[in-house]
Amino acid sequence: MSVPRGIELSLTQQEQLVTPQDVSLFGPHAAESQRYKPKAGYLLSLLRDTKGSAGTFFADAQRVLADAVAGLEGWGLDVLRMYPFPLGAARELPEDPFPEDLISVGFHEQGEHGFRAETFGLSKLGQREISFTFKGGELLEDAAILCSHLADYAMSQGRRVENRQTMSFGFDKLLFLAAEGENHTGPFRGWHPPFMSRLLPERLFYGVGALKVLGFPRPTAAAQADLTPVLHRALEQRMVLEEYDLTGESPHQSTTARICACAGGSDGLRGERREPQSQKESGWTFSCMKEHVPAELHSRSLEEVSVKVPEVMKYLALPPGVSLTFTVAGVEVDAHRARRDDEPDTDDL
Repeated sequence: MSVPRGIELSLTQQEQLVTPQDVSLFGPHAAESQRYKPKAGYLLSLLRDTKGSAGTFFADAQRVLADAVAGLEGWGLDVLRMYPFPLGAARELPEDPFPEDLISVGFHEQGEHGFRAETFGLSKLGQREISFTFKGGELLEDAAILCSHLADYAMSQGRRVENRQTMSFGFDKLLFLAAEGENHTGPFRGWHPPFMSRLLPERLFYGVGALKVLGFPRPTAAAQADLTPVLHRALEQRMVLEEYDLTGESPHQSTTARICACAGGSDGLRGERREPQSQKESGWTFSCMKEHVPAELHSRSLEEVSVKVPEVMKYLALPPGVSLTFTVAGVEVDAHRARRDDEPDTDDL
């Protein structure tokens, strides 16, 4: 078969048939695939070093896979995310996958300790797998979004997240710590499912290890293992966007907003978001109900703003064009000037 330049391809038959009986499988065919009794097993491996986006590699991998199994009956298994599929559907796998197509996320209930989330598949991007804890079943979707956020970073940037690195997640900041501790040079294979170690030779998969994800319950607090506050903020902001049928993403706490000294006091509070003029700006302005000249509005980080007027937090992801008025009865959101996804781009007309 034709193999693109720069890709190392190997196809080997298993001397001893290895099936994933000791791990959890993901996807719509998980239960069905475990009832299948294979007579033979083959390992197809493709390796390539990439710089920058990894997107084209997966289009090549999908084509090579489809050619390799053409006309065969049986089941395939994406070993690095534990995702089984019928061989006849190999050509239906996405040629240009979204980052979330490349990973699976397992959620393990831990009783009063909430949930532990762990990823399967980030390792195919050369990225360590991640795990974190949180409380509340309503946060499952936002936990999965967090994992996709990291997959998007790894796929588009082609860089690994390392021990003690931080990363933005909407308003919040995440801290990543090597699961094996400060001696973060390995061993790495032990942090992956035992099935991987039995099936994949060390030459093909040395392992990438795992990271524990910590968050900050408040911008000024120390990092903690419980990501509940971080995910809860993301959930509240997502629910506001869905309520008004808008899309957006919260600016990071380090970006700036303009605010008057009396905002949130006896003279009330209102907010307006415009297009930011730089990456350092959020576009938000918060003031009281009185009129102020520009000199009376001070530039402050959203971290400082969130401490002074915490009631604005859930609305920060609203897009430019939105204005807010905080009253005793609640919050009035004026979104009639906000840009919506279904509106045409005037630059293209």
